[in-house]
Amino acid sequence: MKITNVTTYSVHTTQFRNFNFVRIDTDEGVHGVGELFCVGADAAVAEMVHYVSEWVIGMDPLDRERIQKRILNYSRFEGGSVLRTAASGIDLALWDIAGKIANLPVYKLLGAVRDKVPVYCHAMGRNSQETLENLQPKIDKYGYKAVKVGIRGAGYLPEGEAINEAVEMFSGLRKALGDAFEIGTDLQTKIYTPAEAINITNAIEPYRPFFVEEAIRPDNLRNWVEYASKTNVRLATGEQIFTPQLFEELIQSHAVTILQPDILLVGGMTGMRKIAAMAEPSFRLISPHNPLSTLANCINVHFCMSTYNTTFLENEPREEGLDAELVTDVLKVEDGFIKPNDKPGWGMDLNYDFLKEHEAIVWSRVNLNSPRAYTSDGAPHIM
Repeated sequence: MKITNVTTYSVHTTQFRNFNFVRIDTDEGVHGVGELFCVGADAAVAEMVHYVSEWVIGMDPLDRERIQKRILNYSRFEGGSVLRTAASGIDLALWDIAGKIANLPVYKLLGAVRDKVPVYCHAMGRNSQETLENLQPKIDKYGYKAVKVGIRGAGYLPEGEAINEAVEMFSGLRKALGDAFEIGTDLQTKIYTPAEAINITNAIEPYRPFFVEEAIRPDNLRNWVEYASKTNVRLATGEQIFTPQLFEELIQSHAVTILQPDILLVGGMTGMRKIAAMAEPSFRLISPHNPLSTLANCINVHFCMSTYNTTFLENEPREEGLDAELVTDVLKVEDGFIKPNDKPGWGMDLNYDFLKEHEAIVWSRVNLNSPRAYTSDGAPHIM
């Protein structure tokens, strides 16, 4: 069996960004699909996939490691997120093909370690009451037992105001949801200094946050070591890191309890399993970054089903609306858990007629007209 064609798709549905996909065809009629991360330059990612496909076409689709090393090693320099997501999307399509050849779901091909995957949802609001109003319908319908909330003022408001907002959020949620419900927060790397991150994290410690995610940027590992040494709360990061070398450094620092690699950036299933294996001996947990389409959600479920040291998977319901129409099947959240179907590969394909009806857009991560896109002196804020 040989790879004969590599095709990309980019569509805009209900999110502010595009969803980007790759399909690989073979000379025996078996094809596989994967997803590409929306790094921002979606057209550049598609062009990168087309470029490296010249190194992939004609190869055996089961030679996943060889193909990935070709893509990463044959480039002149480190290709950053654009090259890494191209390699990841291709790898994921190859795993789909492998499952179809074996007539097994990917998680069965890898070997299951659990029966279902616990998931957490998101809830946003200006305060705890508004956040609860947004969260309660999800608890009622899907049975979520964990949530991740935002602290809107962190990194924008003066430190004292941001801390007061965080304390009100966590005290209100903990009182309403009880001690058994898990509550995490994503500070979205909007804080620049370890000192401010330490202060806001320690302020919410009495309310037992499940984790505090990306209070500071991941660029400076020494900052994370300083941060971790002065707080007792579980820290989480990883969505902006995409090389095994940096994950190894992060794990060895013992600064972070929960790693959040994105399977669409770190080398697909092949790269993701290497990171999990590196993390397991030091008892670091994996909670995959999972904000994109229902296909990416399904792929992450297969990873968690077959990886021992995973914890709650980031998840939003994808069972209704336009995003559900992207694919031929949708996995459903029930009683706070999700599990794959038993069809070969990922158990779903892209809806190609739907993809033709929705064009991609040019997008920015933030509304460029929003005051929060800038610091008080008008400089673009790190997002």
